[in-house]
Amino acid sequence: MKLTIDNETFGYLSAFNTLTGVSAIDCFLPHENEIVYVVEPGKIGMAVGKNGANIKKVEGHVKKQIRLVEYSNDPITFVRNVLYPLKVPNIYISTKSSGEKVINLKADARLKKVLLKDRQKMLKLIAALVERHFPQYRVEVTG
Repeated sequence: MKLTIDNETFGYLSAFNTLTGVSAIDCFLPHENEIVYVVEPGKIGMAVGKNGANIKKVEGHVKKQIRLVEYSNDPITFVRNVLYPLKVPNIYISTKSSGEKVINLKADARLKKVLLKDRQKMLKLIAALVERHFPQYRVEVTG
Protein backbone atom coordinates (compact mmCIF):
# COMPACT_ATOMS: atom_id res chain seq x y z
CA MET A 1 0.00 0.00 0.00
CA LYS A 2 1.44 3.35 -1.03
CA LEU A 3 -0.57 6.44 -0.19
CA THR A 4 0.14 9.93 -1.43
CA ILE A 5 0.16 12.51 1.35
CA ASP A 6 -0.16 16.22 0.60
CA ASN A 7 0.97 19.03 2.92
CA GLU A 8 -2.46 19.52 4.47
CA THR A 9 -2.78 15.80 5.22
CA PHE A 10 0.75 15.72 6.62
CA GLY A 11 -0.23 18.52 9.01
CA TYR A 12 -3.27 16.57 10.22
CA LEU A 13 -1.15 13.43 10.68
CA SER A 14 1.47 15.39 12.60
CA ALA A 15 -1.13 16.97 14.89
CA PHE A 16 -2.70 13.57 15.56
CA ASN A 17 0.67 12.03 16.41
CA THR A 18 1.64 14.90 18.70
CA LEU A 19 -1.69 15.07 20.55
CA THR A 20 -2.34 11.32 20.91
CA GLY A 21 1.12 9.75 20.94
CA VAL A 22 -0.06 7.39 18.18
CA SER A 23 1.13 7.51 14.59
CA ALA A 24 -1.78 7.23 12.18
CA ILE A 25 -1.26 5.12 9.05
CA ASP A 26 -3.52 7.37 6.98
CA CYS A 27 -5.94 10.24 7.21
CA PHE A 28 -8.27 11.93 4.78
CA LEU A 29 -11.18 14.33 4.75
CA PRO A 30 -14.30 12.67 3.37
CA HIS A 31 -16.30 15.81 4.24
CA GLU A 32 -15.26 19.34 5.10
CA ASN A 33 -16.09 18.87 8.79
CA GLU A 34 -14.65 15.37 9.35
CA ILE A 35 -11.24 13.71 9.34
CA VAL A 36 -10.84 9.95 9.26
CA TYR A 37 -7.65 8.57 10.81
CA VAL A 38 -6.59 4.98 10.21
CA VAL A 39 -4.48 3.63 13.08
CA GLU A 40 -2.41 0.49 13.52
CA PRO A 41 -4.10 -2.60 14.97
CA GLY A 42 -4.26 -2.47 18.75
CA LYS A 43 -3.57 1.29 18.97
CA ILE A 44 -7.11 2.64 18.83
CA GLY A 45 -7.59 2.69 22.61
CA MET A 46 -4.39 4.61 23.10
CA ALA A 47 -5.41 7.04 20.35
CA VAL A 48 -8.80 7.67 21.97
CA GLY A 49 -7.29 8.18 25.42
CA LYS A 50 -8.97 7.99 28.80
CA ASN A 51 -12.61 9.08 28.47
CA GLY A 52 -11.86 10.25 24.91
CA ALA A 53 -9.43 12.92 26.08
CA ASN A 54 -7.00 12.53 23.17
CA ILE A 55 -9.69 12.68 20.51
CA LYS A 56 -11.21 15.75 22.15
CA LYS A 57 -7.79 17.43 22.00
CA VAL A 58 -7.39 16.58 18.31
CA GLU A 59 -10.94 17.75 17.50
CA GLY A 60 -10.28 21.02 19.31
CA HIS A 61 -7.01 21.54 17.47
CA VAL A 62 -8.22 20.71 13.92
CA LYS A 63 -11.77 22.03 14.44
CA LYS A 64 -13.25 18.95 12.81
CA GLN A 65 -15.04 15.79 13.93
CA ILE A 66 -12.69 12.80 14.17
CA ARG A 67 -13.44 9.23 13.14
CA LEU A 68 -10.95 6.48 13.97
CA VAL A 69 -10.64 3.23 12.06
CA GLU A 70 -8.39 0.38 13.10
CA TYR A 71 -6.40 -1.00 10.18
CA SER A 72 -6.37 -4.69 9.27
CA ASN A 73 -4.56 -6.54 6.48
CA ASP A 74 -7.78 -8.50 5.97
CA PRO A 75 -10.24 -6.47 3.84
CA ILE A 76 -13.30 -7.98 5.53
CA THR A 77 -12.02 -7.15 9.01
CA PHE A 78 -11.06 -3.69 7.79
CA VAL A 79 -14.59 -3.04 6.49
CA ARG A 80 -16.02 -4.29 9.81
CA ASN A 81 -13.73 -1.81 11.58
CA VAL A 82 -14.94 1.04 9.36
CA LEU A 83 -18.54 0.14 10.18
CA TYR A 84 -17.95 -0.22 13.94
CA PRO A 85 -20.05 -0.01 16.14
CA LEU A 86 -22.51 -1.39 13.57
CA LYS A 87 -22.54 -5.17 13.42
CA VAL A 88 -22.68 -6.57 9.90
CA PRO A 89 -23.10 -10.33 10.14
CA ASN A 90 -22.50 -11.10 6.48
CA ILE A 91 -19.53 -9.58 4.67
CA TYR A 92 -17.86 -11.71 2.05
CA ILE A 93 -15.60 -11.45 -0.99
CA SER A 94 -16.68 -12.61 -4.42
CA THR A 95 -15.03 -12.56 -7.81
CA LYS A 96 -17.03 -11.45 -10.84
CA SER A 97 -16.73 -13.30 -14.15
CA SER A 98 -14.59 -10.36 -15.31
CA GLY A 99 -12.10 -11.17 -12.53
CA GLU A 100 -13.09 -8.11 -10.48
CA LYS A 101 -12.97 -8.70 -6.71
CA VAL A 102 -15.90 -7.37 -4.71
CA ILE A 103 -16.42 -6.97 -0.98
CA ASN A 104 -20.13 -7.66 -0.50
CA LEU A 105 -22.09 -6.26 2.42
CA LYS A 106 -25.28 -8.24 2.81
CA ALA A 107 -27.55 -5.71 4.45
CA ASP A 108 -31.01 -5.95 5.94
CA ALA A 109 -33.38 -2.98 5.72
CA ARG A 110 -32.01 -1.40 8.94
CA LEU A 111 -28.40 -1.55 7.78
CA LYS A 112 -29.26 -0.29 4.29
CA LYS A 113 -30.94 2.71 5.90
CA VAL A 114 -27.74 3.53 7.82
CA LEU A 115 -25.46 2.96 4.82
CA LEU A 116 -27.57 5.05 2.46
CA LYS A 117 -28.56 7.87 4.84
CA ASP A 118 -27.26 11.39 4.24
CA ARG A 119 -26.59 10.87 0.52
CA GLN A 120 -24.87 7.53 1.07
CA LYS A 121 -22.31 9.06 3.44
CA MET A 122 -21.32 5.78 5.14
CA LEU A 123 -21.22 3.78 1.92
CA LYS A 124 -19.02 6.43 0.29
CA LEU A 125 -16.69 6.38 3.32
CA ILE A 126 -16.34 2.59 3.13
CA ALA A 127 -15.72 2.71 -0.63
CA ALA A 128 -13.10 5.47 -0.26
CA LEU A 129 -11.21 3.64 2.48
CA VAL A 130 -11.29 0.35 0.58
CA GLU A 131 -10.04 2.13 -2.54
CA ARG A 132 -7.16 3.68 -0.54
CA HIS A 133 -6.09 0.52 1.28
CA PHE A 134 -7.33 -2.34 -0.93
CA PRO A 135 -7.46 -0.89 -4.45
CA GLN A 136 -7.94 -4.32 -6.01
CA TYR A 137 -11.45 -4.50 -4.46
CA ARG A 138 -14.66 -2.56 -4.78
CA VAL A 139 -17.65 -2.56 -2.42
CA GLU A 140 -21.25 -3.57 -3.12
CA VAL A 141 -24.31 -3.68 -0.90
CA THR A 142 -26.63 -6.62 -1.49
CA GLY A 143 -29.97 -7.35 0.06
